[in-house]
Amino acid sequence: MGWKKVRTMAKADRCRGRGDWLKKDNIRDYATEAFRFYAACGRLTAEQLKQKVYDEIYTASKKEFYRSGNGQHSDATARAVMKAEDAVREMQAEFEDILAVEKTMLQLNTHQRKAVEIVYFTEPEKDLEKGDISDRVHKAELEIPASEQSIYNWLKKARRTFAEERGLRISKKIR
Repeated sequence: MGWKKVRTMAKADRCRGRGDWLKKDNIRDYATEAFRFYAACGRLTAEQLKQKVYDEIYTASKKEFYRSGNGQHSDATARAVMKAEDAVREMQAEFEDILAVEKTMLQLNTHQRKAVEIVYFTEPEKDLEKGDISDRVHKAELEIPASEQSIYNWLKKARRTFAEERGLRISKKIR
């Protein structure tokens, strides 16, 4: 083994631990988007969002007028109920995400919750661009106050808690 490789390995050993909080984990993107979806829905609970879906479909169905094949009026209410049930069934994953986010937020302390709100709940309907997260982390760093590393650690804790609540695989190891 050459001296350059030994020197590089020694430098890597010294730096180990620094920057670990910036590394990507296997659930980061999914959890981040779940938090942002929750914020984009106005922080409604899963039950409130379900009710909103039902209400929107029932309201739309009042405007529709159906006829059956023999020219008689069909039961518009029954059709609306079936349509609403289908919509809720299609959104089941979103409801489970919201439920997991709600449970996660309850498990975080005040500072951790504030960090999640500043970083993930800001402009949730807008696509994330390069540097948005780090800019928001810096903003959280000033508002809470806490170190950058603490903010990243809290975000990681929130993502991992979300994954556990959602039933997602967290580690890459097979047990």
